[in-house]
Amino acid sequence: MLTVDHYELIRRKYKIEGMSIRAISRELHHSRQTIRKALKLVNPPGYRRQQPVSLPVMEQYGHIVEAWLEQDAKRPVKQRHTAQRIYERLRDEHGFTGAASTVRRYVAKLRKRSQEVFMPLAFDPGQEGQVDWHTGWIVENGEQRKVQFFCMRLCYSKASFVWAYEHADLTSFLDGHVRALKYFGGVPRRLAYDNLKSAVLRVGKGKERVLNEQFKKLRNHYLFESRFCNVARGNEKGNVENLAKRSERTYLTPPPEVTSLDELNAHLLACCRKDLELPGAKPQHEQLRSALLEEERAAMLPLPDKAFEACEVIDTQIDKRSLVTVKTNCYSAPVRWAHHPVRIKLFVDRVELWCEHQLVAQHVRKHGKGQYILEPTHYLNLLKIKPGSLDNARPFKGMLGKKASGAASGGSGGGGSGGWGRDFDQLRHELEYRYEDQGTKKFINVLLLLAEHDEAAVRDAVSICVKRRAFSDEAVAGVLSNEPLDSTHHRLDLSHRPELCNVSDGIRPASIYDDLFNYQEPVEVAV
Repeated sequence: MLTVDHYELIRRKYKIEGMSIRAISRELHHSRQTIRKALKLVNPPGYRRQQPVSLPVMEQYGHIVEAWLEQDAKRPVKQRHTAQRIYERLRDEHGFTGAASTVRRYVAKLRKRSQEVFMPLAFDPGQEGQVDWHTGWIVENGEQRKVQFFCMRLCYSKASFVWAYEHADLTSFLDGHVRALKYFGGVPRRLAYDNLKSAVLRVGKGKERVLNEQFKKLRNHYLFESRFCNVARGNEKGNVENLAKRSERTYLTPPPEVTSLDELNAHLLACCRKDLELPGAKPQHEQLRSALLEEERAAMLPLPDKAFEACEVIDTQIDKRSLVTVKTNCYSAPVRWAHHPVRIKLFVDRVELWCEHQLVAQHVRKHGKGQYILEPTHYLNLLKIKPGSLDNARPFKGMLGKKASGAASGGSGGGGSGGWGRDFDQLRHELEYRYEDQGTKKFINVLLLLAEHDEAAVRDAVSICVKRRAFSDEAVAGVLSNEPLDSTHHRLDLSHRPELCNVSDGIRPASIYDDLFNYQEPVEVAV
């Protein structure tokens, strides 16, 4: 077969050196027909098949192979026929006498014919955004762990938003929407999803979907339309799929070393803002994504005046221990609401308990399992009727120091300091030493002050009483009532009564006290 070099040599001898076709044929040992062909064509045409390869031996078996491949579409990927397995079945079950290579060529031809063809898409400004989750690894406080990432990308500007969460649950899904739409400064007219459980409860026939009630409330709040991909067709939301890959390979490579998810999210937000300085995709590649986002904001729906309350709502009842169980964790409520119906609002960062349309308790949400999140003040009133539970009650574990076997007057009692501080421990030991059986009840009276006053104020009052060695519940209550800690707002002003101010010799005439009986506060008269 002649190459380009051969063609060049033949053409050079004929056109430049002036040799005849016969002379070139004798010198190069090619036929005259080959020489004429080289002079006619600039480059070798290569091998060209005149007709497609026919496989007549497969004609009677073709419908069998096609049926097997059609059935494979409904089977797990790893349990589908290979070309070799098809050959073996044809040989063993149908008496096929051809070669395995013949079957491989036939199967390759069928599979190429059945390959999916995709339609190139173009989106108008503000028309669609796409949503998805992906997982990734980070190093938090020196330990490697897995985190879930919420992703949203606008299809026109390619503006992106990524946020990290502990779990890819309904609450995080709703919270991600609220944050993303606020970041973009508007609402796309349509959002595209795959059939994730946070939005779709059941996939029906065709486009039929049974949606989560909270997702429908989110959609109603922002008034966007929703589009759900066909099952196992992630390519139908390729923009956000590409964002997930970029997040894994760029934002999270190498794995960020952070101390908390807040620090990680600050890093992700900086990466998203940096990407706004990249050029847009074709045909808007001459503009930056930041400029395209401004153009898209003008076409998007406006944000509502009030953000959506991104929480999961659970209606249940507070149990006899004044606890509610949420995601295997127990949260406390004031004992006054035990055995009452409660509405739990489960946010990403907090848990709110609502009884009779009022907020009765709020806790920081814990994402571990089997934890107790208890507020000691919720159980203080229960100590009035169950004083003996003070040392073993779970809500007060860690708040009080270890009870000493014996307490001596003037000492700290020998117990370890608890969460309320060493002064509380010393006050308890002294009360139990001085008042014996009544000492615990008096200490509980001090703890009950925490339900009526600010905790910092009660701590300071207890500290003052310990310093004064005034060991009684009445003394602590007296300090709280009669000695305001913020004296700057309660200082007695005698600037208008100079006769009551201190004098240099410290001696005042007794007559000034007689004048106090006749003194009247001046009254301001409006003019």
